[in-house]
Amino acid sequence: MILTIGMAVDANILIFERIREELRAGKTLKSALVGGFDKVFSTIFDANVTTLLVSLVMFYFGTGPVKGFGLTLAIGVVTTMFCALVVSRLLLELLIETNLIKKFPMLSVVNKPKVPFLKFRLPAFAASWLIVIVGIFGLISKWDSIFGIDFTGGDEVSLSFDTRIDESDISKMVADLDLGDVTPQYVMPLGGGAEVLKMQTPFEESSKVVDAMMQAFPSAGLKVLGSNNIGPSVGAEIQKNALYAIGISLGLILIYIAVRFEIGYGIGAIVATVHDILLTVGVFVLWPDHQFTAPMIAAILLIVGYSLNDTIVVFDRIREELELKPTAKLYDIINLALNAVLSRSLLTSFTTLLAAGSLMVFGTGVISDIAFTFMIGIITGTFSSIFIASPIFFWWHKGDRRSVETSHDVAPEYDWQAGAKEVKEGN
Repeated sequence: MILTIGMAVDANILIFERIREELRAGKTLKSALVGGFDKVFSTIFDANVTTLLVSLVMFYFGTGPVKGFGLTLAIGVVTTMFCALVVSRLLLELLIETNLIKKFPMLSVVNKPKVPFLKFRLPAFAASWLIVIVGIFGLISKWDSIFGIDFTGGDEVSLSFDTRIDESDISKMVADLDLGDVTPQYVMPLGGGAEVLKMQTPFEESSKVVDAMMQAFPSAGLKVLGSNNIGPSVGAEIQKNALYAIGISLGLILIYIAVRFEIGYGIGAIVATVHDILLTVGVFVLWPDHQFTAPMIAAILLIVGYSLNDTIVVFDRIREELELKPTAKLYDIINLALNAVLSRSLLTSFTTLLAAGSLMVFGTGVISDIAFTFMIGIITGTFSSIFIASPIFFWWHKGDRRSVETSHDVAPEYDWQAGAKEVKEGN
């Protein structure tokens, strides 16, 4: 739902930014509306199709909540496209035709920016990948403890209580009685209700841990509400499906962008997406008291969707600028495109961060973990579309726009070329 909100906001911001550009070019309000929607259609279409591919992979390979995430995201993609391209346009046309609005004033977050983004590509690239490397070492060092019972197998039992027990006291009791790897966590249901103590224990060991808890803390009034058992083989299957889901998602995205755009764009998008996954996982691992569970895979795939959405917006603008400025260098084209979408990127990131931040503040347990992961992904996704995907595309073509033009249909046709072609055909 968070990603759906973010994509819906993003689609409308894209539309409004385009309308503003058309108005600055001197068009009437009605003409600006038509031109804005026409120019933004391919961007919204490509961004939503790639996210739909991710949601279908989640639904096919996911289990339990991951499958639910995939279905919800797929519905969100379809409704977002319909509402942005049909409902928003209809409402705006009605407002203009009935003269309810005669002007379209909008606040500019950044007014005609001219930031030389590619100038900072090397230090930004190096700094972000340094964080990725640190995160990978953190993941390796915590490998035995970072995975939850969804992947390792185990029991999870929910307990109600009259008096709250300090988690350090529970950990001390577990260590004294040598009960194995036990993780206590207090969880507040998102919709309200009493706080619950969840205990993750080794497989088929929950009853022993609960009995020990009741003996050690008799005044706490502990009562078993329910339990969940995941065998080691099931955990291994979930882990395998998670890796399949991420790998297949990246493969489908590369194929789609390579066909729809050009292979250089596809390479840039994949490198940026892998960067976002690794960076997010690294920060998540380095942050204390976090574990990977099945829903976390869905959160990572959501980051894939968000990162791609941001990257495609940039790439679509690069493709457009290549057509509009046939004599400009590729270096200048990319900087122009990045500055053109900067306002949209900042607005979209801010509004999506608001949604994820509210869920992190009011949610607990795995919901809080998902929101935390997604907040990291929003920041890294915005960063990577500017400083990872675009520079990779630039390096892939060695800074030569002719290399791009020979790969897809952005090469302009000049009048003298068309005339020469007609003469040749006449001969």
